[in-house]
Amino acid sequence: MKRNFSIKEILKGKFLVEENASRSWSFIIFLTFLSLISITSSHIMDRKIKKLTQMSEEIKELKSIYADLHSQCMQMQLASVLNKLVKGLKHLEEPPYELILEEKQNRDFKTK
Repeated sequence: MKRNFSIKEILKGKFLVEENASRSWSFIIFLTFLSLISITSSHIMDRKIKKLTQMSEEIKELKSIYADLHSQCMQMQLASVLNKLVKGLKHLEEPPYELILEEKQNRDFKTK
């Protein structure tokens, strides 16, 4: 049997103390459980977003440090900078050559 509730009866909470109020209570508990899950997931998501934002800021900072150090290393490799740091360096007219030494095998050992 369905009963129409008036706003006054709902505000007084009469539907919670009637004979078949267990159905209403179980629905209220279910809604409470769903709302707690929603609130918890929202807080977890907020924490993750905050952590991602901090990490992206740190990545940007590290990238700028890397770019600065890389440009300093590239400047240090320039011949003009090297000439200033080490006096007396001269530019090579010919490319450098490589010496290859071959080891001679010792043939004086006894063979069986």
